[in-house]
Amino acid sequence: MLNAAREKRKAAEDSAAKENQAASQGSRPMSAQEIAEANIRRSMRQAAGDDGTSGVFQVLDKSTRVGRFAFNGWKANSNRKIQQVIEVDAGLGGNVELAMVRRMIDLIREHYQGDFRWESRRMGKVITLSARKEDSAQLEAFLIKEFFG
Repeated sequence: MLNAAREKRKAAEDSAAKENQAASQGSRPMSAQEIAEANIRRSMRQAAGDDGTSGVFQVLDKSTRVGRFAFNGWKANSNRKIQQVIEVDAGLGGNVELAMVRRMIDLIREHYQGDFRWESRRMGKVITLSARKEDSAQLEAFLIKEFFG
């Protein structure tokens, strides 16, 4: 019984020591190896078309010809925020929903040329979509359903 208590106390002390070590590593400078690994991860994200930009689209208003939406964006490794309100004119007899979605896709393609992650509130999950030109029809259809039902 005494040995069991000693082992339990030693395990707790070891656990606390590991936590302290992990916490103290957060305040120390990165090693050359850690810097190299971080640079490789960043390069791989950029090569995959993921520049760390995220954002939220919000439809503000829509009439038969003109619509407005907001884009509030940010970059993961920066304090830079992107806030835009964009007005879209579909033209006489145009489809304002499609015009708004196409402008949203233009914004997405400024940061992503391949796959990107989309948090769908309608579906309640994060999914992967394609910003490739050849996948435009599928992306347009998805976003129209996402924003306009």
